[in-house]
Amino acid sequence: MSAAGRSGAQPGAPRSAPAPDGATLTEASTGAAPALPERTEPRYATDTTTADGPVRTCIGCRRPGSRSVLARFVVVEVEGRPQVVHDPGRRSPGRGAWLHPDPTCAEHAVRRKAFARALRTAGPVATDQVAKLARTWATGRTSTTPDVGTHGR
Repeated sequence: MSAAGRSGAQPGAPRSAPAPDGATLTEASTGAAPALPERTEPRYATDTTTADGPVRTCIGCRRPGSRSVLARFVVVEVEGRPQVVHDPGRRSPGRGAWLHPDPTCAEHAVRRKAFARALRTAGPVATDQVAKLARTWATGRTSTTPDVGTHGR
């Protein structure tokens, strides 16, 4: 016997659903769904764009930031070993990891091994260039920092 036969429902008959007041309504008698109220806030907790452009999440502090503020890193093979390198033009192919130009964020990302997760590599990655770039950020050199200042800490 089929599942429909066991439950007593006839094939092709409208299914019944309990109404909020406890009465049983059939799908055929409910008509159109009530109109939803117009949404006044964003659908998700963080919007993906702002007036400054697309928003990305820093893998060091996990705070959102404008794409123009964050530095992008990609993984490349150097002598057969995966190496994280800075992508100053933000145009290199492949998956990118985003980081505030702040030595603290870089330190957190390296300590938590966030680059390997964010870049979805099979194993550990060398982060020597990240540490070198973080030292330049600490000394205040701006030649390798993104277009806009810090992230408001």
